[in-house]
Amino acid sequence: MPPSAAAPQRGLTPPRPVPPGWWVEGLLLAGFVALTAALVWWPPLLDVDRAVRDWCDAHRPPWLHTVAVGFDLLGQRGLLLPLVLVVAIVLAVRWRTVRPVLLAVTAATVNSVVVEVLKQWTSRGAPHHGSIYMFSGDPAVEYPSGHVSNSLVYYAVLAFLLVGSLRPAVRRLLRWAPSVLVFFATVYLGWHWLTDSIGGYLLGVLLVRLLSRLPWATMPLPRWLPDTNRHFV
Repeated sequence: MPPSAAAPQRGLTPPRPVPPGWWVEGLLLAGFVALTAALVWWPPLLDVDRAVRDWCDAHRPPWLHTVAVGFDLLGQRGLLLPLVLVVAIVLAVRWRTVRPVLLAVTAATVNSVVVEVLKQWTSRGAPHHGSIYMFSGDPAVEYPSGHVSNSLVYYAVLAFLLVGSLRPAVRRLLRWAPSVLVFFATVYLGWHWLTDSIGGYLLGVLLVRLLSRLPWATMPLPRWLPDTNRHFV
């Protein structure tokens, strides 16, 4: 099917524009900072983490463990990144523009860099390996949860790219359902502290909102980048 001006617009225009003002982003950032500070200076929060871990360890039948492992794969970057790139490349070829690939690569890079920097900086261990304390120098870096952040950022990109192909209800399900399942799995399996996954959720939503503010359909591109369809609006 030949590309048209409408096709890129459907694919690269957010289904619901981010509202003006930055108060939501401010709340998300403040929440993440407050959570991080509380993990350092408010010991009762660590007791909550331990209690949740112990309850999950005591209530994990083999069948539910298997189901949770499947849910956790929904946040695996090694699976999500190739999927998002394939979709972006197919759309880029169909629409004769590099914009879908720029979106996918930028989102993946920003998410990976931010999460990895925070993990290395906070150096917090896993529930069954390493220290529960922040800035412990533990080699097992777990805060914030990368799987949870992945499940928010990558599926948001997919929903963004496929906005012209999916019904609104399906698009909302794609955006939010995987992150809920991954959140449950990471905590239930004892692979992340509860607060690791909360931090990953706050960070993931923040990154999605920031990425959604960029005008992917209209931002100027260097002339050497493929963008033969010049009718983005």
